[in-house]
Amino acid sequence: MFLSFRGAWPLRCLGTGRQERADLSRQVTDLQALHELSSRLLEVRSLEQQLHLILQTLCRFHGARLGAVLLCEPDGSTLRVAAGEGLSEHTRQVLSRLRRGDGACGQAVQSARRVVVRDVQADPRYAPWHALAREQGVHGVHSTPLIALDGQVIGAMSVYLSQADEPDERLRHLADICARKAAVHADRERSQRRAQRADERLAGVMASSPLPFGILEPCEGAAEADAAPQLRWAYANTAAAALLGRSIAAQALLRDTLGGDEAALQPFLTAAAAGRGSGFDWQPPGAARRCFHVIASPVPQGLAVWFTDVTQSRRQEQALRETDRRKDEFLATLAHELRNPLAPIRQAAQVSRAPNATEAQRRWSHEVIDRQVGHMALLLDDLLDMSRVTRGKLALRKCATELRAVLDAAIETARPLLDAKQHRLEVEAPDEPLCFEADPLRLAQILSNLLTNAAKYTDPGGHIRLRAQVQGAEVVVSVADNGIGIPAEVLPTVFGMFSQVSAHDERSAGGLGIGLALSRGLAELHGGRIDAASAGVGQGSEFTLRVPVGRVRSANPLAETPAAGPAGALRVLVADDNADARDSLSTLLALHGHEVLSAADGNEALRLLEQQRPQVALLDIGMPGRDGHEVARAARERLGPDCPLLVAVTGWAQDQDRSRSRDAGFDGHLSKPVDLGALLALLQQGPARAV
Repeated sequence: MFLSFRGAWPLRCLGTGRQERADLSRQVTDLQALHELSSRLLEVRSLEQQLHLILQTLCRFHGARLGAVLLCEPDGSTLRVAAGEGLSEHTRQVLSRLRRGDGACGQAVQSARRVVVRDVQADPRYAPWHALAREQGVHGVHSTPLIALDGQVIGAMSVYLSQADEPDERLRHLADICARKAAVHADRERSQRRAQRADERLAGVMASSPLPFGILEPCEGAAEADAAPQLRWAYANTAAAALLGRSIAAQALLRDTLGGDEAALQPFLTAAAAGRGSGFDWQPPGAARRCFHVIASPVPQGLAVWFTDVTQSRRQEQALRETDRRKDEFLATLAHELRNPLAPIRQAAQVSRAPNATEAQRRWSHEVIDRQVGHMALLLDDLLDMSRVTRGKLALRKCATELRAVLDAAIETARPLLDAKQHRLEVEAPDEPLCFEADPLRLAQILSNLLTNAAKYTDPGGHIRLRAQVQGAEVVVSVADNGIGIPAEVLPTVFGMFSQVSAHDERSAGGLGIGLALSRGLAELHGGRIDAASAGVGQGSEFTLRVPVGRVRSANPLAETPAAGPAGALRVLVADDNADARDSLSTLLALHGHEVLSAADGNEALRLLEQQRPQVALLDIGMPGRDGHEVARAARERLGPDCPLLVAVTGWAQDQDRSRSRDAGFDGHLSKPVDLGALLALLQQGPARAV
């Protein structure tokens, strides 16, 4: 038995050695095949050839004559045959219709795991392809998924066996190696296609973009060591070429495309030298009116530049700065213009109170106060009118207007300044009456503004000409002077808000700088316009008003308001929380023979209305207790038909303020400071309603 054991051992050892040598030989053969595959893969460039070589090697390992590599289409749901070994055209067509989950390949893609079909005819998953398998002599299938580096399944590699069998561990391992190689090449091809598509999209976007864009790179190998740095175009889109007004050839020098303009070139050289992102405003050569904001960003071996047209925004910023500057000047001028009348008012009041003042001096002081208050009222009226014109709230009252009456009214308004500066006024107008459709008061306001403006900016003893005529369907009135003139650069802005030729010029005689803006607005409301002309500084100026004749509807030319005759004595209630305003108005009314009641708040005013039954009530709006609107509504409700004439006396004088007082039940609306003539005319109507 011992001998038998010894005799058997060498046989077992011999058998084991042969198996090991056979396994080792297979491993060496496999390695040689894989090495040969790697070498051959280096020689081919197309993905189809690379996949075909890998598939051939895997089929040879399996001893199979048929095989296929299927890759996922971009939609991710269908497969396409990327390489085939021994496949008929019919078989390729069938495989090309596979979707994820179909057959062994589709299932390998779906599950991201190996799929082995030992016997095609016995496997129900393969039922749709039994006929094709019999036709091709296929009994077993071995499918391995192709998995990219990012873990995404991008396809599958299958070998079709002529016998019903399963691959052993060696074949599974070799299939994994081949699948990894195929996945690397397919994934590289996919990445290259994606990068190419991205590059093509980017190039298409940049080429068609309306935003000018380019890439600059430094010039290498300057001819001289101390030569100035140079930049050249590596890329420029169509918009960049249009911006520079010329085609930009590849490698063209930036200096050349800028026409050698060093000032335009320098910002780009500075940005390139800085080596970091920067932005700067830039004007192209020969396009001084256009401005671009350039964003410069470093890129490998160059500088990317984007151009954004900011011409409009910069102009708007400049306009805002100019408007802000004019507003500041306007506020300073307004404060100056309001302080000017305050000084003579205070001094005249002190003269009037002086115990040794003569009666003539007191009368003079009263005239000064009245004149200066009127001046302040005109300033405020101009401000309110300009506000209404700007907001479209000023309504014209057009009627049949006689031209000469309008001219006379404008001259009368401007006469004090014309006489004070000893100007000679020449008037040229048709002798025969000329009627046209306009708002006579607003038209006279325009012309008085033009005459006053001419008088301000003309040295004493100057010559001013007022000429009126009809040209076609327009009435044309011009005011020309031989004054200081208007510089050419200022001429386009003279009708702007807060605009003055020289806000602090000693010859300007003050003003808010809104007269011309207001005049233009009133002219445009008439459907006309005002033009300004001047030959320059010291050459005088001329302003021309044009308004359409329109359709004359009635003969109601501008006429003087009939003077109010003496009114009968009335009982009048004056209600105002400002004691000075209340007492001064009460005194004036008493001096004209009226019986006056006074109240300091809304509640007291309502009590006096109910108990004393005045015939007229002059009510301030902003009173404590009840405001003027509340008093008016309560009076209407409680007194009914016995309610007296209600007149709002207030500093609120815009159209919406008048509408509110009318809605509250007021019969009239007077703005402060109250014009005594208008008030007496209103009282002359007595208790009759004056809407």
